[in-house]
Amino acid sequence: MTSRVPPVVSAIAIGLLCVAVYGPPSALTPFFTKGEPREGLVVRQMIEGGDWVLPKRLDAGGWTIASKPPMFHWLAAAVSSAAGKTTPWSVRAPSVLLCTLAVLLVWLIGRTILAPDAALAGAVVLATTFEWVRAASTARVDGVLAAFTTAGLLIFYRGVVRGGLTRSEALVAYACLVGAALTKGPVGFVLPLLVVAVALAVTGRLRTLKRFHPLMGAVVIVGAVGGWYLLAAALGGEAFVQKHILKENLFRFIGATKLRSGHAHPFHYYFPTFAAGFLPWTPLFLGALIGASRSAPARRDPAVGFLLVWVAVVFLFYSAASAKRSVYLLALYPGAALLTGWWWHEIATGARTARWLRSWPAQAAVVTLCVAAALPFLLTLAEGAGLRPLDAIAPFLHHRDQANLPLVRAAVDAHLPLALAGLMSILAALLAIWHGIRNARWTLLLRAHVLVACALWILVFGVFQPELAGRRSLGPFMERVERTTSGAPLAFHPSTFDFGAAFYARAGIRRWQPDAGGNGTPEYVLIWDVDLSKLGDNARDRFETIATSDGTDPNGRKHLVLTRVR
Repeated sequence: MTSRVPPVVSAIAIGLLCVAVYGPPSALTPFFTKGEPREGLVVRQMIEGGDWVLPKRLDAGGWTIASKPPMFHWLAAAVSSAAGKTTPWSVRAPSVLLCTLAVLLVWLIGRTILAPDAALAGAVVLATTFEWVRAASTARVDGVLAAFTTAGLLIFYRGVVRGGLTRSEALVAYACLVGAALTKGPVGFVLPLLVVAVALAVTGRLRTLKRFHPLMGAVVIVGAVGGWYLLAAALGGEAFVQKHILKENLFRFIGATKLRSGHAHPFHYYFPTFAAGFLPWTPLFLGALIGASRSAPARRDPAVGFLLVWVAVVFLFYSAASAKRSVYLLALYPGAALLTGWWWHEIATGARTARWLRSWPAQAAVVTLCVAAALPFLLTLAEGAGLRPLDAIAPFLHHRDQANLPLVRAAVDAHLPLALAGLMSILAALLAIWHGIRNARWTLLLRAHVLVACALWILVFGVFQPELAGRRSLGPFMERVERTTSGAPLAFHPSTFDFGAAFYARAGIRRWQPDAGGNGTPEYVLIWDVDLSKLGDNARDRFETIATSDGTDPNGRKHLVLTRVR
């Protein structure tokens, strides 16, 4: 493919692909979960309160130290300051921009090591995997961490293949690891350097270690990362040490319970999680993993061996850790994507065969997916025609799925042409995949996978997610609260707090302390409807209900009530 396309055209195409997939959800989705507005509060406090060294945020207990180092928040604050306001888009912008840049680097650096077609395929695979799309369009630190880690590891990858790095290349690589560490802690440099060390050992190139300028790297990392930790510890004291060093790093890995770290899962947790997160490319990646692992020449080739080490070390590292989240594995996605691109190029050029891909079980699986894709298309078509087929299937669904049917119907009604076009594209692409594997048309197979991914993620993240967010977000309600209260004192009830409501509220909102005494009683109080109903008659009579939100808490169970204190 790239042999017939100028590099600048390939770069533009990759960039447009990322914009098309990451742009709609990042721009159209209001905050409706817990994590995104929590980071947004840190960014807003950084700008308004000047907490640039040790970020802070508002939570249910008042002001607290943010859980992560400041790099993500610095970047989001820079965008928000340039935009003149902290918005969901401005907080998501670092993830969108850096994840797009990481995809471009996978192609740009990968094509100097692998065949250009393989590097382009790897970039496209990375850009369109489920977990990468989700991280790239979300206001969380994980996408930015993955981007810095990817950039550093790609430079080291080329260095391992070529036998070393120049001082300037090494300086850029270590600077990327500093960026990763200042995004989420020491894992930002520990894990990439572990990958490089294992890769040098496996490929028999440990003697070239000095050509990677490790002393310079130690000075850069210790100076920058260690300097921030020392300064932040001086400002935050014991609270900083417990949260950042013990809870967020040590205890998350070893699983100690002295400070609750959460997200504990068994060792095998990542096997199904990664399989789901790498969709729709999981079957091709498994083929690439098996093909490369079973081939001695491929394993001995540092261009392939490094990718195998990259995937294996990151997977085993996080599997050994106590705390596990699907997004943690983003660090291995670029290596897995390039490995998939390499394997696809091998079978596309005839250098390697994949008989299992043309077998009848593989074809039967694709045909089954075609049938499965035809069902939602026909249901959407019938729903658009007013036949209301969702009512007919509702009795056969789980009660949670039944509760989501109004959301599905609303999304279909609001975006019927787009929904039909997307579902039709998925069905057509699956048929193309079946034709491609049946007739060994491997370029068609790759292009059809790209179409499946783009159509699927635009529907999921660009259509249905904004519809869900619009129903749950407390943003519109907080705008109404602002108009109603007109700057009067406003606080959360002691039983109530929500990060989304706090983000959309005016600066200075606080948590009401009824027992504080003095003149601390606010004129208006926000309280969950379920908490209001649990108050005794005397206590409940103290609050005059002004308005109730259409939006809910992140779980969709509680509504926020604006009350005036009598």
